[in-house]
Amino acid sequence: MSEQLPAPGFDAQSYERPNQGWICGHAGEGKPCRLGPDHRGRCCATAECTPVLEIKPGETKGRWRCTRSGGVCESGPRPDGSCCRPIARCSPVPTLRTRRGQLTRAVVAATVALLLIGLGGSWRGTFINSGALSTPHSSAAFALLHSGTNQANQTCTACHPAGARGPSDLVATAWAATPGPFQLGQLARARPGEPTALDASCQKCHPNHRLHQPSVVRDLSCSFCHAEHRGTGPMAAPTDAHCTICHGDAGVMAAAAIKGASLPPASESALAAGSMPSSALKRTETATDSRTATGFTQVIHSFAQDHPEFRVHTDKLVDPDTLKFNHARHLTSETIPQLPGGRKLDCNSCHQPDVAGSYFRRINFERHCQVCHSLQFDPETPALTLPHGNPALVSAFLHSLPRQYADLAARSGITRTAEQNQFAQEKLQRWQTRVATGETFEQRVFFSTATTGPSVQVGSVIGATHPPYPGCAYCHEVQAGAQGQPEITKPILLDRWLVHGAFNHAKHSGVACLKCHSAATSQATADVILPTKDSCVTCHSPRGGVVDSCATCHGYHRKDTK
Repeated sequence: MSEQLPAPGFDAQSYERPNQGWICGHAGEGKPCRLGPDHRGRCCATAECTPVLEIKPGETKGRWRCTRSGGVCESGPRPDGSCCRPIARCSPVPTLRTRRGQLTRAVVAATVALLLIGLGGSWRGTFINSGALSTPHSSAAFALLHSGTNQANQTCTACHPAGARGPSDLVATAWAATPGPFQLGQLARARPGEPTALDASCQKCHPNHRLHQPSVVRDLSCSFCHAEHRGTGPMAAPTDAHCTICHGDAGVMAAAAIKGASLPPASESALAAGSMPSSALKRTETATDSRTATGFTQVIHSFAQDHPEFRVHTDKLVDPDTLKFNHARHLTSETIPQLPGGRKLDCNSCHQPDVAGSYFRRINFERHCQVCHSLQFDPETPALTLPHGNPALVSAFLHSLPRQYADLAARSGITRTAEQNQFAQEKLQRWQTRVATGETFEQRVFFSTATTGPSVQVGSVIGATHPPYPGCAYCHEVQAGAQGQPEITKPILLDRWLVHGAFNHAKHSGVACLKCHSAATSQATADVILPTKDSCVTCHSPRGGVVDSCATCHGYHRKDTK
């Protein structure tokens, strides 16, 4: 195929090529010269042609011939061979390409100059910083901990070791980064959240913040979730996007499940929601159990969408406490006496918030139970009650009843010793008519679960009497120990069940307790009356309008068990 020819009117001399740096100054008049400017923008114009000397045979001098394109000029060359039609010189004009290059070089030079001024001056710290530091990293305590400062009197070097050096060291640090500026393949394959050299600085102050569970297959950079220089106040909490980068990736979770299955159970965090049998669980502040078979590797995108049900419900966990307690009876039974002032027993009567308001204080017999369960053993003497909490002390109390009655008389205002002893003797005589022997009554105090006394008949009416004392076994697990001495199992009171998620009762104070906790229908101590996930989703969801981000309940870092 033949090469396509240019149009008839095409002027090759005035055609501006992309790689040309300069064009003839006469081009604006439509009369550019054939030679045009050189690559440095200098005009190359001389004359319209370069005459040629022709010497015919037999001649010695010859004649000069005009070589002008388009026809010989009338005057022809001069005798010395120069063209008689010189071309007026011009000032070449830079092309658009040249002007762009000049502008680019000027901008680059100005940028480099500003960078050198900003990085080399005393205001380098302010110039580099992209924003204000959070309160934890800008406090006086943090500055005192890291006394080495840069010229801007800021503690940049605590996190950025190169911050106190000159521009050359900053460039060297950037050049030594991994991946480097020219490792294009690694830069193209880099994923968000990859660990960086900055993480080593974080570990100086946070050495125990180990990254999540041992089954993770991908560690994330500290600064990926905890972005600094975003303003004063607390650092912004991680978003769901930070969590779902792993937990929303089925491939990552599958790999974590495989890795977790190969790890010994003890290597997983022991702080998982659950319980252990009462024989193995000592008094602790949180419920504990071994990890699940695959670890916590279910794919989760949001709390309302695909977050699993709480394990306390899916695993049908039970409260290991041996103390006998019936929530429904205390909240709904008509036999429960009213509290002082006529107030009816409710959840707030026993579950009282701590100072922070996040959690509740532990149930205490003297503070919560004694107002109804007074431990009276002598109906005629309600002011005299048994001690609580120590079986040996209870036994010693019963063996010293004469002294106890005498002390009660003294507290009642009887001052003479003879009258105190007489008071005690009368009380003991009437008390002994209601019990067989002291030893029998002591056994009843510890082991009896009776709520009524023996039946009696008054005229034609037959009915049960009140028990002299309901017995410790009415509430506690009591066993016969060595030599028949009673042993009472100490109650197991757990402060928290959902230990993987934080909860603040103060923020939920406007919600009725029974809205989330089914206490009004719970009759057994083993019932774990925690809310279900669906009850939480009622509010914590886009539909409910309450925040439902992962960081609302969960923290990323697990407690270091070393």
